[in-house]
Amino acid sequence: MAKAQRKVKDRWKGKSWYSLHAPSMFNYTVMAWTPADSPEAVTGRVAEVSLDQLSGNFGQKNYIVRFRVGEVRGPNAFTTYDGHRLTSDYKRALIRRRNSRIDCNFILTTADDVRLRLKPMLVVDNRIRRSQERVLRARSTQLIIESLSKLALSEALKRIYSGDLARDLAKDLRVIYPTRRVEISKIEVLTPDALMEVPPSEEELERILAGEEDETEEADEETADADTDHESLTVPELKELLKAQGLPVSGKKADLIERLASASGDEAE
Repeated sequence: MAKAQRKVKDRWKGKSWYSLHAPSMFNYTVMAWTPADSPEAVTGRVAEVSLDQLSGNFGQKNYIVRFRVGEVRGPNAFTTYDGHRLTSDYKRALIRRRNSRIDCNFILTTADDVRLRLKPMLVVDNRIRRSQERVLRARSTQLIIESLSKLALSEALKRIYSGDLARDLAKDLRVIYPTRRVEISKIEVLTPDALMEVPPSEEELERILAGEEDETEEADEETADADTDHESLTVPELKELLKAQGLPVSGKKADLIERLASASGDEAE
């Protein structure tokens, strides 16, 4: 007697796709999509993206930002900030021969009562003594707490991701010892409940996302206009612009325009 064939259940048939939105500090940008059987299965999921995908700034590609789903409304899953880490390749590239790396680890509370564990990393020229290492670690910890504890989390992250905090720290620490680089290697959020926020309605979300698209289109139009302006200039005028920026003036008109466009792109970053 022939055996009855077993029915194979298609696990994907009953799943729906949910869009993962970054928090309000990142304008609810859609980071990714995830499948799930129900909204409850999406809550608590974690997504990691490089910061440049959210900001459009390629210079921030070494930050891997972590988000956790806190609430699901319809097909939209809203996340909260859960910290970041630097890529391993970038950290390795910072350390050269005869450099010293100093790691710090402390807890900080922001002005809006969010507790964070910060793990800064200092890179200094040459090998240093333990006593110098202790002084640099203590001073950097003090400066970071003084700078960030007065700010809300969103403002503190802006100072970190813009590079302003690292520049100010390196400048101050050079008085103690030649400090080549300061980076916040890792952030962990210790009080995730403090970051819970009420998501926007579907209409508000559409408006916010449409606004982002308009800004992107405007930026593209401005770039196109800049290229058109260069096209309308004569070769002597293009050379004058290149001279003013300290760039080479040799080559054909197309080469000069490309050089100016590249310089404009670098300034924008």
